[in-house]
Amino acid sequence: MDTTAEENALRREIVKTFQIHAFELKKEAVKLCVKLFLDHDKETRKKWTNKMIELLKKQTLQSSLISEELIRDTFRQCKSKGTQDAGKLLNVFDAFSLQPYDFDADLRKMVLRKEKTSLAADSSSFSHAARQRFFIVKQRAMRCASLKNFKFTTCEILGSSTKHLQSVVVLGMLTQQKADCYHIEDLSGSVEVEFKEDTKFHHALFHEHSIAIFEGTFENSVLTVNEVAMVPVESAEVTRKELSSNENWFGGDDKIAFRCSDRLRSALAKQEDTSLVFLSDVFLDDKKVMKAVFKLLQGYKDQPPVAIVFCGNFCSRPRQTDTIDLLDRGFRWLANQLTPLRKDYEKTQFIFVPGPDDPFVDTVLPRPHLPSLLFKHISPIISCTFASNPCRIQFASQEIVVFRSDLIKKTCRHSINSITVESIPSRYARSVLSQAHLCPLPQHITPVLPDFSHSLSLHPLPDLLITADRFETFTEKVVGADTIVSNPGSFSRSNYTFHVYYPCQNRVEASQIPVSELDDQ
Repeated sequence: MDTTAEENALRREIVKTFQIHAFELKKEAVKLCVKLFLDHDKETRKKWTNKMIELLKKQTLQSSLISEELIRDTFRQCKSKGTQDAGKLLNVFDAFSLQPYDFDADLRKMVLRKEKTSLAADSSSFSHAARQRFFIVKQRAMRCASLKNFKFTTCEILGSSTKHLQSVVVLGMLTQQKADCYHIEDLSGSVEVEFKEDTKFHHALFHEHSIAIFEGTFENSVLTVNEVAMVPVESAEVTRKELSSNENWFGGDDKIAFRCSDRLRSALAKQEDTSLVFLSDVFLDDKKVMKAVFKLLQGYKDQPPVAIVFCGNFCSRPRQTDTIDLLDRGFRWLANQLTPLRKDYEKTQFIFVPGPDDPFVDTVLPRPHLPSLLFKHISPIISCTFASNPCRIQFASQEIVVFRSDLIKKTCRHSINSITVESIPSRYARSVLSQAHLCPLPQHITPVLPDFSHSLSLHPLPDLLITADRFETFTEKVVGADTIVSNPGSFSRSNYTFHVYYPCQNRVEASQIPVSELDDQ
């Protein structure tokens, strides 16, 4: 068979194979496939074609028409599968670089948003962000096995009813349209609610903009609430199974989710002793704190972690006229500490996440990285990343979200249910995972850029959520989720506490620099 005849036969074979799986190749895509497969035998061609089709099926495509660029990208992923080494297993994703995926209620799957994101958002962006938050929680509730026997009612149906209705169940967002007057809203409308002294609140934090399940009696246009509960937490494994998708919504260029990659899971299993260290409120202008940081660096030099994550605030005197000068000096001190340890930490990634009071950072979420002028002290010495807040970290098949905020006490302050201090960690963990969002508080309390609300989404849930807050240190694991919620506490204010995460073991270890050792120095 001459070359032209062989190419034509291969072209027909490729087109037919893709058509069987409901894909149509563009002319340039067919040419590329012929070029890629021409020198291989029939068995190899079949293997590569099947791999590419399987990968395409797991992506959220806007059309069944496949371009040359998509074929090239898919083939590259198939070819590179299994070649990545452990040294490239760690990646940090900036909040402003994340692809905006939305839940499509009609298609019942996550789709890439067509509109471009903008810092200057209009009113439609705010309503879109709120709807997306509601969609995420609602679709979890609709497929939750423990809620199958509940008959949910919409606000629209209640609003049009003149009857006295017993045991009404509504999934809605709690809002306050005027002082001391609460409503719950869903996509169909809103209805006024009234809480009694004996209203039962389940184990969580309920506040304005919480999306929850309300059960009560409806009469005279008011729902008198007997019981309030969060939607049960759904693990990432269940989310992906229900949505029949292995697509990567976490960050980066990989099309397949990290936790769904056999190669990355295999790589993680080989990292038994690998750790990541998390510190929050690291005051670089405080000599005692810098002593503690140096003690930590010395302690880990023989077995350095794959990453050390420093979270702000980085200055003990925030938002003063001399704050930037103090920070500049502080990063210079840190660079001096790291210089003699350069060889020990040459394979460690240092990640810096800004705090709420760090300079050049707006009060709105997400927040950009620290000022670029601070890079010059650290970057020539160590491998470092100045990340956004929040940021996402991938290590092998593990997905980690780092969020530096002081929202725990603020959330408690705005909660409508009474709580004890001892119950706050478990309540907070359950609430944030059920809401599937890092900041479910309303805009007037904690403003969020609506076009970037997706960067605060926890859908599906990560393996580890670092909620770096001034609140006391804690580690919580919620029933129903594989996610660990970890708060390392304030390193500078809480006697130098920090957390160490072992991804292979999926375990967080609380640690501390002994104050007595610092006094001896």
